[in-house]
Amino acid sequence: MLRSRTLAALLLGPLAPLALRAQDAMAAMAGMADVHHHAPAPASAAVRRQIDSVARAVASLGTPAAAAAAGLAPVFGWIPTMGVHWVDRATMTKAAQSDRAHPGQLMFSRVAGRDSLVGVAYGYFASVGDTVTPALFAGAPRWHEHPDRAPAGETLVMLHVWFVASPDGPFAGTNPNLPFWALGLAAPDAARMHDPAFGGVVRRAALALAELADSTAIFPQVKDRPDVAPMLAARRDSIRTLVTELRAAERAKDATRWDRAAERAAAQWDALYATYLASARTAAGKERMQRYVAMLLGQHGE
Repeated sequence: MLRSRTLAALLLGPLAPLALRAQDAMAAMAGMADVHHHAPAPASAAVRRQIDSVARAVASLGTPAAAAAAGLAPVFGWIPTMGVHWVDRATMTKAAQSDRAHPGQLMFSRVAGRDSLVGVAYGYFASVGDTVTPALFAGAPRWHEHPDRAPAGETLVMLHVWFVASPDGPFAGTNPNLPFWALGLAAPDAARMHDPAFGGVVRRAALALAELADSTAIFPQVKDRPDVAPMLAARRDSIRTLVTELRAAERAKDATRWDRAAERAAAQWDALYATYLASARTAAGKERMQRYVAMLLGQHGE
């Protein structure tokens, strides 16, 4: 059973305050470039059949309204590279998550202008050191852990399953396509996503786009602070023009133009991230921000 604290509280905890020197912000941004993603092996026919069977099993819950009627509830808002998790709290046990046909979480995100079921997640709390995970899919995809999002002595163990295209494979912890789709853009070129330079730009650009798709999605606790709000408003205006540029590049099938717009969007995110870090009022708050952004960029559960 999910503890009385919500997953949202376990995710970020209270964000507290610390003046950040410029060199600290630059070092933090440099660290984002160290996120590497390797091309996943193609999903086998057996895995595809299993994922399709899960999609069919939850098809009747394919809208937020249907999920709510079935007793699921969103435990936090839209996470830019994961969507909104709708959770059946009664299933947050290892035994319950051993049934592939009954995932405990649904993931919704906006695609083509509507909230769409983009995947599911299996998750449960386990004692630290319990390394045996349920064997739900062929090939035994790796579950990931979030020890800092569980009660003391426990860890949150999860497996995401994507029904939509994901450059890191169907079991990746994050999906950078979601912010693009949320704004009505096409997904980035999947064949290029594992080029470290291109992939790094796209993943940072995705977080910039997320600021427009949902202005409360990343650090809602700090967005209204006097030292943050004016900068965020100006940066979002700049990102808005880049969405128009990305859309125009798509229509023209101009990859060079698209790349330039994505690089500019990534630079906007770098500046936004520096502003967020500078707003942290304690070292612990800054560290939580850094861990969260690393997760959004794909260092999921590491």
